[in-house]
Amino acid sequence: MQNDSSGSILSLEGIAELYEHMKLEKLLSQNCDLEKIKYRVEINQYYLVIKRKQFTANSREALLLKLYDYFFGAQNRSLTESYREWMLWRKEIQTNSKTLRENANEWKSYIANSELADMQTKDITIEHLEKFLYSITADFAITSKRLTNIIVVLNGIFKRSVSLKLIPHNPLADVDLKTFRKRCRPKNSTKDNYTLEERRKILDYLAEREDIYALAIQLDFYLCVRIGELLAIKYSDIQNGFLHINRSMRGTYEMDDDMNFSVGKITNEERIKGNQSTGFRQIPLTDKALAIVERTHRLYPDNEYLFMRDNKQLIPNTFNEELQRICKALGIKYRSSHQIRFTVATLLYDEGVSITKISSLLGHADTATTWHYIRKNNPDEATINAMKSLLD
Repeated sequence: MQNDSSGSILSLEGIAELYEHMKLEKLLSQNCDLEKIKYRVEINQYYLVIKRKQFTANSREALLLKLYDYFFGAQNRSLTESYREWMLWRKEIQTNSKTLRENANEWKSYIANSELADMQTKDITIEHLEKFLYSITADFAITSKRLTNIIVVLNGIFKRSVSLKLIPHNPLADVDLKTFRKRCRPKNSTKDNYTLEERRKILDYLAEREDIYALAIQLDFYLCVRIGELLAIKYSDIQNGFLHINRSMRGTYEMDDDMNFSVGKITNEERIKGNQSTGFRQIPLTDKALAIVERTHRLYPDNEYLFMRDNKQLIPNTFNEELQRICKALGIKYRSSHQIRFTVATLLYDEGVSITKISSLLGHADTATTWHYIRKNNPDEATINAMKSLLD
């Protein structure tokens, strides 16, 4: 394996990225002196002067692409170069870092090693796209959702190229995507919930513990919130027996000029995933849930947020790592914090709470989304008896 300048081991994808970067630098070095690229710290700007013409960009990679366009013509960009420009532009306009990372994963997994990647963007036709889509959907290899994610990336690249007047039309717009959706693998989720008995075992196991992780996990089993909402709760959010969901924790990723991602900062934002009007909501707390809240506040009265350790908020990764350790100790199959949300929603449904009420508690704008959370894989006894009575 190859090491980067920091001594860490590069992944195969990292080596491929580095190779493409080196090819671009080698090509450009034949036309200009890249060693003369300078950086203005005060305005975060890279620049190079060629024949009294100044080229500037917010990153070295973006500057190299501008130089490539100058010497070889932007209209001759390969799809890979168009992808890089699209990603760097979206970083500049502050596209959500999680979205960028998801797009980068689809590119690396499906498009980067295809014939499309090395083709000039302007030369890609409907036939080329159909050939590519037939190949990735062969033998029901991917789900419809994955196909949609791949199409989002291609669409974004082509639309950006149209906007820059590098191509006259988005060829993907003329592809009949229904044909390829029929070739996708049906989604049959293998995820399941914690049972009522497993929930009880976990709560009993944690009942005597007073560490912050144990308290956070206990409260989660009394709610149906997103993990980011749970970890952003403040004691002041609890009023008159209700939890007011006012904010959510969000983790960011930092993308460098070579399209590599690293974990960035954690923020707490007063915006909720999905529909804003339904995301901000009130959730009734049971007596036991309130007792967990009060116990946590009594033990850690100076915390800004309810669940903090060493003056730092708990984060989803470490929350789930602790949950996994607990499940292993109890001999219970581990499911992530997201499945706790599914679990509580399903338990409420089993006890007769209407789907509209559950939808409101989950913060969904559409009950169709809520039904996805209700894990009813097997018919209940009442259904079985009704079928026997009617059909036998």
